[in-house]
Amino acid sequence: MTDISRKDRLRFRVSRLARRAGAHLPELGLGGLVTAGGTVLLLQEELIKQLAGGLPVWLLAVLALPLPFAAGWLTHLFRRRGAAPPPPPFGRLPFPDVIDALVGRDAELRQILDRAGERGVIVVQGPVGVGTSAVAIKATWDLAGDTRKQRYADLRGPDRDSPETPLSVAQRVLRTLDRPPGAIQEADDATPQVIDALTGSGRVLLLDNVSTWSQVAWLPPRVPGAHIIVAGAFTDDLPPHTEPVQLGPLGTAAGRDLLARHIGDERAERDSAALGRLADACLGSPAEIVRIGRWLAGNPNIPLRSLVDDLERLPIADKLEFVLNLSVKQLRPTAKQLLSLLSDLPVAELDHRAAAALLGVPAADDAIKELGDLGLVENVRMTRVRVTGAFRSTGTPDTPRKAAAWRRLVEHFAEQADTFGARLPDEDARTWFAMEDRVLLQVLARTPPGPKTGGALARIADGLETWFRLEQRHEDRLRAAAELARAAEALREEQVQATAELRQCAILLTAGDPRRARQHFNQAAELRVKVESWPAELHLEHAAILLASGDEFTAVESALVRYGQALSGGDVAGHTLRLTNVAALLLRKGQTLDHDGRGPEAHRLYADARAVLFEALDRARAAGDVNARAHAHELLALAHLYLGLAFDARSHLDQAERLYAGTDEIGRARCLVQRAGVLLEDAEHAPEEVIALLEEAEPRLPPAGVSTALAHLHLARLRPERIQEHQEAGLAALSPWDGIAEPRQVSELRARLLTL
Repeated sequence: MTDISRKDRLRFRVSRLARRAGAHLPELGLGGLVTAGGTVLLLQEELIKQLAGGLPVWLLAVLALPLPFAAGWLTHLFRRRGAAPPPPPFGRLPFPDVIDALVGRDAELRQILDRAGERGVIVVQGPVGVGTSAVAIKATWDLAGDTRKQRYADLRGPDRDSPETPLSVAQRVLRTLDRPPGAIQEADDATPQVIDALTGSGRVLLLDNVSTWSQVAWLPPRVPGAHIIVAGAFTDDLPPHTEPVQLGPLGTAAGRDLLARHIGDERAERDSAALGRLADACLGSPAEIVRIGRWLAGNPNIPLRSLVDDLERLPIADKLEFVLNLSVKQLRPTAKQLLSLLSDLPVAELDHRAAAALLGVPAADDAIKELGDLGLVENVRMTRVRVTGAFRSTGTPDTPRKAAAWRRLVEHFAEQADTFGARLPDEDARTWFAMEDRVLLQVLARTPPGPKTGGALARIADGLETWFRLEQRHEDRLRAAAELARAAEALREEQVQATAELRQCAILLTAGDPRRARQHFNQAAELRVKVESWPAELHLEHAAILLASGDEFTAVESALVRYGQALSGGDVAGHTLRLTNVAALLLRKGQTLDHDGRGPEAHRLYADARAVLFEALDRARAAGDVNARAHAHELLALAHLYLGLAFDARSHLDQAERLYAGTDEIGRARCLVQRAGVLLEDAEHAPEEVIALLEEAEPRLPPAGVSTALAHLHLARLRPERIQEHQEAGLAALSPWDGIAEPRQVSELRARLLTL
């Protein structure tokens, strides 16, 4: 028997009954619906006759005329009240509400405001529970009272055990400043974007709940016309130049004032001596003082002196736990069960709907409010609930009830990922994924994954793949696929595992790492021993692997044929991919013949590739696939370049670059490298223009791959003073082919780099 309260259990059963009744309506059929509707209308007519029987006709006419307008107005009123609140702005959290008065923190606030005029980054440091966030928020309001000039990022991630990485923090900050987070590959890449977004804006950027200085070490030391406040309990050493504003415990007088604010002045004056001793027993922690004050406010008959006597008999380590246990004992069953479930989750915070799914009830707002009033949980990031530090990870073993709760939570996230993933790139879907993507990664990473959750985890990973592709966060794409593969293997879900391995293979091929891509392809293939049972995606990845790791064109052609046979006739996107890969194969075969001195044969293959690509382009337009169109234009540029049609090549490169912009920065960077190559073919080109193109492309390219090596080859020739640096970087970009078969273009590129 569960510990859910009777009220919540009744609400859940009524909701379930309504859903089941609605599900059976189609069984009535058209005749049944007409009969039921007619019966209702007859009953309404009889009721109206009874109500209006004694009224004169003229009065009925006066009442009947405004009736439709009144009904419409009432309907509009009720719909407006029941409408969901508008979604928050894309990717940006609203700034926390102003805190009117902070007890005992005037000196620290003056320090922050004074330092704001001296330095660009103000650091506010203090242990958990002393109100570091509250002081930083109040200082931000004092510096910028206009909400349009406030920017807020909460860096306390959903992982209990480890803080967010500097790259993740930089991406969150860029989203807060309305910049695309996927445009950077390292945290340092965000520094110029932060400077550009803040300079002269008069804004104050508050980065709250920072765990380590390394998370924010990439920040610019100063931004003219703006301020950056960094607040948190730093676990590592701060650099000497930061000179943080240090927050410590509250003094006795301030502690008494804060406690009196919660229990009332009359009760505080009744026993002022006990009030001071009670504040001292909280060790000057505002969070603990507030928690005790709330508990005392809910228990007005408890004398302060008796609580103080109980606390003073305990050792220091047990004082705060004593008050927490008093709060837990007073919880109602629903709130107590929610606290128990939240404390053992691998995810540190959930939104309110996810908390309700965890409990298995339609809504958990009452339980969350009860826990929040006693300070056992806190609301963070709008409607998200987080257990306070004292109740995290109790370490109790899994029970059937907890396993069922976890399954409900995973199913809830899977449904949400399905819904919002299908609506991307709409603003509400972007906002949901921006809030939940780290939580979803934590759900995927749970060890062990939880029985009977394989299908739901796959749907979560599908949603994340769509979202991370949109944001161009390829490292996160790889992490999500790897976590899904691990979970599927543990659950013995071979189909899900094969999908995850293929996804990793495709991502690594895009990143220019064919060796690791081959490993994941082999793992996927082992799950389906017979080639005839391979899904279409496996044949496509096989062709891509073969094309990236050598010039076995017959094997590539065979894989593409099998891919086409495995596709359904109506799969327009699949057949577009097939045509694009066929064209890539023809271009590669033509290059090989060209290098062997067989120009006419190579020319015919280039022409064939161009014809295939025009067909692929038509299909991509029909399917509305922007990325497929961009890829076709990119390959068409190569085909025209090999055919000696430089003008047409530039035209297709412009088209590809325009289509890639905002959706695939790696593809756009490849186009920039190709455009630089076209300019280098022109004897009258300006070297500065080519260098500018390559410098724009290089940060956006993956660390490895042919395009990256080619960019460094061009830069080495255009910058003789840095030739060794670019030579080493170019050879490092080709290192994934070390010790394995490689295409001729890789071998020739390596040879050209070595002869610089």
